This record gives sequence, structure tokens and C-alpha cells, in this order.
Amino acid sequence: MTLLTGNGMLNRQPLVRMSEQLQQTPLNFDDLIIHSRLRDFDKSVSDSGLSIKLGHIGTERYFFRNRQVSLQRGEYLLVNRHQTFDCFIRNPTPVEGFCFYLSPRLIQEAASGLSRNTEDLLDHPAPKSNKAPRFLEKIYRTDENELGRYLEQLRPALATHQQLDFNQVFFDVATALLRTHWRTEQEMRGIDCARRSTREELYRRLCTARQYIYDNYCNDLQLEELAKAALLSKYHLLRTYKQAFGITPYQQVLELRLEKATDLVQQGEKLSSVARELGFSDRRSFTKAFKKKFGVAPSFYRAG
Repeated sequence: MTLLTGNGMLNRQPLVRMSEQLQQTPLNFDDLIIHSRLRDFDKSVSDSGLSIKLGHIGTERYFFRNRQVSLQRGEYLLVNRHQTFDCFIRNPTPVEGFCFYLSPRLIQEAASGLSRNTEDLLDHPAPKSNKAPRFLEKIYRTDENELGRYLEQLRPALATHQQLDFNQVFFDVATALLRTHWRTEQEMRGIDCARRSTREELYRRLCTARQYIYDNYCNDLQLEELAKAALLSKYHLLRTYKQAFGITPYQQVLELRLEKATDLVQQGEKLSSVARELGFSDRRSFTKAFKKKFGVAPSFYRAG
């Protein structure tokens, strides 16, 4: 059994694994990281700790809030404290993942560090006793926000049992979680909807649409298929997508194509090939869009 601890509980070793022991272990830890390795696993959790589940190898499946979600590499699942859920794994080869458990005090300390100035922290070092926020529970892509990108940076060190300053790791994870939460709240507040529950569901569907765009932006994406993926009408998708993200789906596609284009142009690929690969109708339309975005023609950008 291996445990990563930030507060010395259970085991001071920086990295250990848990496998079959998880079946009988209450999953409500504080400030602890579990590296799991499982083939056959089925567990009902009645009172979870605040946790961030990072996919690593294979697929983990969870059932909570009356829906089933699958967690894979490049994704993480956020579960609030005192949540009920089921987790199950059936696989001929081991499925591995990392689960970060964060205590209320850690969240408060990170929030204090983000919201109070240096002088206030020196005079009153104890964290404010504000109630911990309720985070939006869903599958997140690790490339879509600050927390996900930080988790990806940590992954190689965790997977290879490297020595880390886990007190700093936990604080950094909590800080990134809060920053990501505040950004999510800001996006959700932009959606014109009275009820919080409806706004959250709309936001989840809009994130599904955004993920679909990220996965398919090089293809000839049609609004109809995007709306179908998000389970929204075309009009509703267009209106609420811009409210949440400040950009239309079409503008999102174009932005991703042009960001990718900068890499391909710098690598020396022919402009006609770049245009074709990224879904532009021809080299001329690609050059026009590139110049409008960056202020210079692609050939000049490559020369620089």
C-alpha cells in the first residue's frame, strides 16, 4: 500500500500505491494523494472527501448525480466533500489513477492567500473561517484550465515516485483549484438563467460542445453536429456559448486553427498544406484569416 502524504498521516513515504485495500477503505481523507492500481473494483462511497481524480492508465467509471461518467488520461473528475458515488473498474490489465484529497483547512488557507494582501496575512495568519465553496462536479479536460495543466505537470513525478515537497504540492493544487473554480463561476454567471441548477446543467453541456470543438476543430464542423453533441438547439447553443465563453463556436474553431497554424508554419510546412490540414477552403482564405489574427502574413511569421 502506498500513500502520498502532505501532513505525515499514516506514512511519511512520499509515494505508495493502494490496490485491493481500497475496497475496505473509507474514501474521505484529508490532504492525501492515493495512487491506485486496480483490475477489478466495485465500491459505493457514502461520504467522500473533497477529491480530484486524475486519469492515468485505462478507464475508471463513476456513477453519481444519476449519471455515469468515464475518466481517462487527459481528464480529471472533481467530487465535492460529503458526496455519494459509485466507482467500478473491470479490466484485464491494471487501471491506474491519482486521487488528491484536500481538507477544508487547506482550501481556506489557499483562499486566504489569494484574497488577502501581504500585510493582512502577517497580522492575521489564521485562515478566515469562510465556508468552503461548492465546486462544479464534472469531467474536465486537463488542457482546459489552470488546475488541469498543473496536474499534468505533476503526473510524471507522481508516476515515477520522485521526491517532492508535498506541502507545497497540496497548497499549489488547492490554489489552482480555487482559481479554476472562480473562472468557472465567472463563466457560469454570464449565462442568462435564473436557477442555479439549470445554469450548471447548461454550463456542463456547453463544456461538452467546447470539448467537441477541441477534438474536431480541424474537420468541417457543422453547427448541427455540435448542437447534437451538447443536447441543445442550435439557437440555444449559439446564444449561451457566447454568454459563457465570450466567443462564438465558429470563432472558437477559427482561434484553435490559427493557434495550431503558428506551430505548423514555424515548422516550415507549405501554406497550402497548412490550409488543407486545418480545414480552410484554400490558401487564400487561410492567409487572410492569419493576417487578420496576427497582423502579418504567415510567410512573414515563419521568417521571424
